[in-house]
Amino acid sequence: MMSLIFLLLFIAMWCAYRNHLSTSYLFFGVSVIVGLYWFHHHATDSLSILL
Repeated sequence: MMSLIFLLLFIAMWCAYRNHLSTSYLFFGVSVIVGLYWFHHHATDSLSILL
């Protein structure tokens, strides 16, 4: 899943480099949404630590 975020960011940077700014913004926005979802998934996951 983490590699998907980096791939989306790479595509966004590549599109910005090629002057396709609207496509770049789209990929950047999608990568932010996926990143926030992934953070929420890990932040709310319970840890099974027995002390």
